[in-house]
Amino acid sequence: MTVPNKTFCILPWIHLYANPDGTVLPCCVGDWQQSMGNVQDGSLKEVFNNESFKRMRKNMLAGEKCSQCTACYRDEDSGNSSFRKHSNEQFEKYIDNAIATTNVDGTIDDFKLRYLDVRWSNICNFKCRSCGPLYSSSWAQEHGSEKIFTYAGGVNNDELYKQFEPHFDTIEEFYFAGGEPLLTDKHYDILEYLIEHGRTDVKLRYNTNMSVLKYKNKNVLDMWKKFSNVYIGASLDSWGPRAEYIRHGTIWNVVEQNIKTVREQAPHVDMQTNTVVSILNIKTLTEFIDYMLESGLVDVKNYSPHFYVIMNPEFLSLQLLTDKELADTAKKLTEYANSKGGNIKQSLQTVINGLKSTQHNPTIIDKFKITIDYYDRKRKEDGPLTFPELEELMEE
Repeated sequence: MTVPNKTFCILPWIHLYANPDGTVLPCCVGDWQQSMGNVQDGSLKEVFNNESFKRMRKNMLAGEKCSQCTACYRDEDSGNSSFRKHSNEQFEKYIDNAIATTNVDGTIDDFKLRYLDVRWSNICNFKCRSCGPLYSSSWAQEHGSEKIFTYAGGVNNDELYKQFEPHFDTIEEFYFAGGEPLLTDKHYDILEYLIEHGRTDVKLRYNTNMSVLKYKNKNVLDMWKKFSNVYIGASLDSWGPRAEYIRHGTIWNVVEQNIKTVREQAPHVDMQTNTVVSILNIKTLTEFIDYMLESGLVDVKNYSPHFYVIMNPEFLSLQLLTDKELADTAKKLTEYANSKGGNIKQSLQTVINGLKSTQHNPTIIDKFKITIDYYDRKRKEDGPLTFPELEELMEE
């Protein structure tokens, strides 16, 4: 099957993403400011066939761009792959049927999920610098609210789970992120359902901070051992004190030990890293990769890190680098990537392309300084001490 055009994406036909507050997006990289609806507004099928989804499908079939999909267009314009391309490749077998069975108005009669990404709550024990209250209960508490999102406005987690459960037999990939998925009740409910119904051949994919392996009376390792296809993208942006600063709540030696435990006790689990590339780690990115390789935390032969160049919040973006720094950093990463080759080289190309397509933006410097200083004081941290290479930029 040939993808019909450069805007088509299979996900609006086989996937639905829901945030911890119930808002729906076309996928996890869809523009968070453009909601496609809310799971509290009706049944899943009603949401899946609402005006936003109908319009998106019609646009994609006509080869027109969708405003919610700018992240993929940006990645492709900078020479990188994209979640759109990846999804079309992974679920290629459904493209013909999706095109053939879409009604003129953009609706779908036979609604079957193949890929699930529901953020069941914002429960999280971390306060990452690039995150916020919607995705972290710890962030919410820090801002004077103890609100934990569990779709409490009308559809609670149990009711929502009952709507998704009939689709568990057709879903091929379950993606668990958060909040922190290993602290989420529904994550374990889903694994128990899959084990009970003999669906241990599905793909389980995680974005986890690797701070815990046990929750209540559950040991996630015991459950993972029953599944043949488990992928972990450990949310690690740096190592040691740098990691503890960027993702507040990290206890680095605990994270290290948990990663080693997974590798030793469940060696079939594909352990990789998901790194948000920001001003805080761009200058030490190669040192971080070296640390992961040399410490034995990843399989040297099969290490395939994933890098996401941050766009929001803008004040943490690579636009803080001067044009010379952008060029010098791109050169440094290119030389390093060439020396490593393989998956590391391929993965770093995303960052290199991002650097080359970025321009210095001096208007965000003050926001960066103010925000760094505010949370340093609030969390009793010291940015300039932790990141001496950024000391001048961080100074008031």
